[in-house]
Amino acid sequence: HILALKPLPPIDAEPGAADRGIIIHDVLHEFLERYRDALPADAEKQLLAIGREIFDRAQVPPGVDAFWWPRFERIATWFIAYEKDRRAAGFKNLAGEVSGKMVLDGPAGPFTLTARADRIDRVDQRGDIGLAIMDYKTGQPPSTLQVESQFAPQLPLEAAIAAAGGFENLTAEPVAQLVYLALSGGRKPGEEKV
Repeated sequence: HILALKPLPPIDAEPGAADRGIIIHDVLHEFLERYRDALPADAEKQLLAIGREIFDRAQVPPGVDAFWWPRFERIATWFIAYEKDRRAAGFKNLAGEVSGKMVLDGPAGPFTLTARADRIDRVDQRGDIGLAIMDYKTGQPPSTLQVESQFAPQLPLEAAIAAAGGFENLTAEPVAQLVYLALSGGRKPGEEKV
């Protein structure tokens, strides 16, 4: 208790929802790193190949893979269609899995707020100009009410960091959009929640 030690999971434990989320994040990050400027003609095929590589590297047990992989295939189909639409609407991917920080003055002295954004895009079209802060959710994303009432402050805090120029290699800009991408792979494989 004093050392705050927690028992390790059993060696043969099945991976859980958090593990699936990490794998999906890794796949999408790797895909956008490779194709930040332009999507290839066979974008879905490339995304699936990256997915297979990362699933295999994660050593997902066959029984779990048999359940997760079809969900990922549905996510991949949805994500590529979404990505094509988003790029056609004037969004450009700037960064993924990027760290940021902002120092705030507090009563007890300076407080450093840190964050790691899943994805930051920029839009410059139809009067929308600025950054879009995005978070991938393989579980249930917070509701609009939870975000607006500050019970789910992740994206607004990341937006404050971005607006202050606190993310690595990105300049300060207004934030035009906060987005959760719900990626369940179920009947509705993906959904954008602005």
